[in-house]
Amino acid sequence: LLMKMPKGGTLINTARHEVVHEGQILEVFKEKPDFCYLSDVAPKNAEEVKAFLGDKYMKRAIFTQKKMGAQTLEANNNAGVAAANQIVDFFEKGVTKFQLNPFPSDESPSKKAKTA
Repeated sequence: LLMKMPKGGTLINTARHEVVHEGQILEVFKEKPDFCYLSDVAPKNAEEVKAFLGDKYMKRAIFTQKKMGAQTLEANNNAGVAAANQIVDFFEKGVTKFQLNPFPSDESPSKKAKTA
């Protein structure tokens, strides 16, 4: 999938290292000299990536020293409130805007809750 990125594409990962296939990152760097990767979580093969890129490290790949996202009390509180609101909206109104794996239409918990 990463090989299908457009020319000059940059992948930015602010989630978790598991979101990106780390083994493929090095292959993409080898195959696509215009590929860039920025992450606030260093991949497990970061040293191998740095060794391959040499002086181009920090131009084609940047890994922060520690996780940067959602590290404040305010960010964590906001995330908790947003999650709670989404759960309430799902059960009270059947809102599925943030649902990742849709249920078959006849098995929707929100429909069952409304009919019960």
